[in-house]
Amino acid sequence: MKNQYVGDLGDFGKYALLRAFIGAGVKVGVNWYLTENDGSTDGKFTDYLNKDKMSRYDPDLFDTLKTIAFKPDKSVFDIQNSGILSDTVFYSELLDLKGTAEDRVHKRKEWFEKSIKALSDAELIFMDPNNGLLESDDPSKKNAEKYVLPSEIEEYFNRGHNVVYYCHKGRRGFGDWESYKSLMFERIPEAKPTVLTYHKGSQRSYIFLIHEKDFVQYRKIIDKFMAWKRSDVFSEEYTSKGNTAGDVTGEGFSVKGSDGITVTIEKRADANIRIIRSDHPNAVTIVSADSFLDRIIRLHTVDTIKK
Repeated sequence: MKNQYVGDLGDFGKYALLRAFIGAGVKVGVNWYLTENDGSTDGKFTDYLNKDKMSRYDPDLFDTLKTIAFKPDKSVFDIQNSGILSDTVFYSELLDLKGTAEDRVHKRKEWFEKSIKALSDAELIFMDPNNGLLESDDPSKKNAEKYVLPSEIEEYFNRGHNVVYYCHKGRRGFGDWESYKSLMFERIPEAKPTVLTYHKGSQRSYIFLIHEKDFVQYRKIIDKFMAWKRSDVFSEEYTSKGNTAGDVTGEGFSVKGSDGITVTIEKRADANIRIIRSDHPNAVTIVSADSFLDRIIRLHTVDTIKK
């Protein structure tokens, strides 16, 4: 992240997503991975704030960014002080890796250790580098400050935090992108992955690694977020682990009716119910647990009335 990016089109999508988790009661922590401004035109895509089209996705966020984005000295501290990410903890120390290769390794280690303490109260940590993930995991590399390191994601996750990090597709082809976005799923196989991609401007993806105990809650937050118009600007991507939201948890049963048809009912990882009929094995029905119970109650009520 650079201060010059504050309030641009990509920033809007990022904050809208984080606000969905904050609104659901999740304690969010933000590590800006803040680097120095570079004088480029990056971050100047703020014209969307002069129109009303994007405001429908989050009016309060839109109005607040409108007061910040055009300031000549805008910074992440404007976001922190604005209230749009309420009850959030931040780590905003500049990631400055000037010096020798040895200096860069030492500075990076010291910088990251401070972030662990600053974000210790967060349940979900958002990592906001300029470019994404550095596959080599080598902090001594040139421009390493523009990336998160796999070991840093792993450290947060192993300390009990859920993690979401920004990732830029760039010019990667389909195969390279599939491998790149799935790298951390292979490194932390116990994590439940989700990838959401924001399609306004250049493609920006947000890659989640979620602890199993929190997965149902997080899926509900994401599904609700996507259901309210946000699917116009966000999409969910396939991962190397497939659709983990649809994984069967092992809790299920089958019932054979007098007509010989067997109905199998299974609970999915996202807490929805999957129903499969033996006469139409390829026609799978997915319903929420609440809808499933409503159906059972209605059937029971009708049967009771008939009797």
